[in-house]
Amino acid sequence: MLRVVVSFAALALLLMGALTRAAAQPPGDGAAFDCRDVLPEAETCRPLAKTPFVEGLDDDGEVIGWAARSTDVVDIQAYSGKPLITLVGIDRRGIIVGAKLLKHSEPILLAGIPEKALHDFIARYHGFAAVARVVVGSGGGKDAINVDVISGATVTALAQNQTILHTARELGMAVGVIDVAAVASGHFVERPTPLTWAELVAQGVIGYLRVSEAQMGGASDAADFIAIWFTMADAPQVGRALIGERLYEQLRAKLEPGQHLFVLYGNGSNSFKGSAFVRGGIFDRVRIAQGLRECVFRDTDYAPLSRPATPDAPDFNEGAVFVCRSAQIDPGTPFDLVFLGSVFTGPIARNFREFRATMRLPDSVYVRDAGDDEAMYVQSWREQKWPIALFTGLLVVVIGLFSARRWLTASLARVQRIHFVAMVVSFVLFGIVWRAQPSVTQVLTAIEALVGEWRWELFLSAPFVFIFWIFIVIVSVIWGRGVFCGWVCPYGSGSELLNKLARRLRVPQLEMPRWLGFTRYVALVVLVIIFLQSSILGERAAEIEPFKTAFFIRPWDREWYYVLWFVLLAVLALFMFRPFCRILCPLGAALALLGSFRLSGPRRIKFCSKCNICAKGCEPRAIRPNGTIDPRECLSCMDCEATYRDEKRCPPLVGIARLRIKGPLNERELAKLAELNSERRPL
Repeated sequence: MLRVVVSFAALALLLMGALTRAAAQPPGDGAAFDCRDVLPEAETCRPLAKTPFVEGLDDDGEVIGWAARSTDVVDIQAYSGKPLITLVGIDRRGIIVGAKLLKHSEPILLAGIPEKALHDFIARYHGFAAVARVVVGSGGGKDAINVDVISGATVTALAQNQTILHTARELGMAVGVIDVAAVASGHFVERPTPLTWAELVAQGVIGYLRVSEAQMGGASDAADFIAIWFTMADAPQVGRALIGERLYEQLRAKLEPGQHLFVLYGNGSNSFKGSAFVRGGIFDRVRIAQGLRECVFRDTDYAPLSRPATPDAPDFNEGAVFVCRSAQIDPGTPFDLVFLGSVFTGPIARNFREFRATMRLPDSVYVRDAGDDEAMYVQSWREQKWPIALFTGLLVVVIGLFSARRWLTASLARVQRIHFVAMVVSFVLFGIVWRAQPSVTQVLTAIEALVGEWRWELFLSAPFVFIFWIFIVIVSVIWGRGVFCGWVCPYGSGSELLNKLARRLRVPQLEMPRWLGFTRYVALVVLVIIFLQSSILGERAAEIEPFKTAFFIRPWDREWYYVLWFVLLAVLALFMFRPFCRILCPLGAALALLGSFRLSGPRRIKFCSKCNICAKGCEPRAIRPNGTIDPRECLSCMDCEATYRDEKRCPPLVGIARLRIKGPLNERELAKLAELNSERRPL
């Protein structure tokens, strides 16, 4: 028997090593691209002047479309924390005519989901208008185009959707075939009463850029080389406060669609107007930038200002209001004020340095209308709100059961029935239907995020798993890891249910030595080390967990060795209680460490140190010879606590019941009754 278990552990470790080494190489780096890959009708390609884009030409030299690489336009991080480098092509109507993945670092794809699944997902965008509202999953309203999520890679699908659409839109706006208003609609919140300067600052309506003398090579960091307050002043409560009602109304009446008012007030030893304003009517010191779009101001766009119209504003050396005409700036997206400072380093030589300050108009001034520009995690939660509510409710029920533990354990039959129902619900609903199986990869991702950059969006993009982890942390600290592992872990529940069926069929059972449980801690440490070196290798090594094969990916879409590993564990579960959970599960190891100091484990009585009844029935063998319970092994089935309250099974209670039935007791029997009452004293 020992040989069987040791051989099983050795096979598992060898498999982990093989999975770490095996796999396809990542795609090419996408350093260069051919526009014909996404512009099928193009015969030749040529760079588009002053942009990172390429235009495609037909046989007659006519432009038939444009192509862009996503990383030249947007910065959208996927599951791996790195972008999906995608080539996108649009035609002269703003229609997506091609998209091609150049490179990705998605370990969830490399770890088992076929590469073809992502390419098939991208191919669906051919023929979509760049301004269309494309929603991953169901819902989104009657105007939405729905595309199916990639099974097991929801975050990747959401990131790829935004990457393709945003790239196509930025490309379309840059070449003039898409109007910014068609991409991101919104409206200014208009209030008749002008804001005070204090309100403008408090609400974040005004941005601020400061450059010290020291930053420009001077001696003083306290002195201002330039200090600029700036904002978009289209909203009446802002424009009237900063430039006065009369001038505001005059300028606003002349604004055309896509044009905006920008107000700048400055102090310091230098001016934001610059010398080119005097020579050629161009303000070369300041401009507005938003992605690839830039608004450069000319004298025809300019009106001087002495001070803000609102009485409580401070004094400034200079002020200006500009009409932004040269670029389509989206008021609902952050924009930069770019300042180009210069100082003389010789008689005619100058040193130029560029500085930026970013601001976004608050919701009190500009509101983005509902659309597909919402964050990835918002889409995930909105599309699954009712299943999420039911899922959360079921977890709350489990917490309620453990909070009412005295009622739960009043009857051994009751706790066993409820435990059985909980495992069935977990395996079927949590695992098969909702695919909410937590994984050690989330632990590894959290560790990597703590070492590097924490991104809430990554964790929020998987609502079921996010909620599950909140539940796991709460119950592990209070009652130990057994509440999750023993009651609601989809894979663990399936494994235990399979073993219960085998026992009913009288399949012989193997016993596992206690020391073998330490193997899972070794697996956890190895995974952490590998993952910190390479997230891709870490994800591959994490395939020691059979969860993807069990719930996420169809067996016929997986490599044979993943399926073989899953089947091997399932067969072993017929002969052994939860073999993977007790021997190799790195997630269980991590939670065991978290729950080592649980606040409230199963209650014990004094007699437990002399009795072996509960230990014989404890499947995970969590009860030590002295009667205490190992919190790292306990699965919180609560059978032991129900047993010690059972007057037909717990020896002290059985003895007390017999003496009480007997009637008047002699001196020896009274002493025995006192001893038994002492033995039943809770610890």
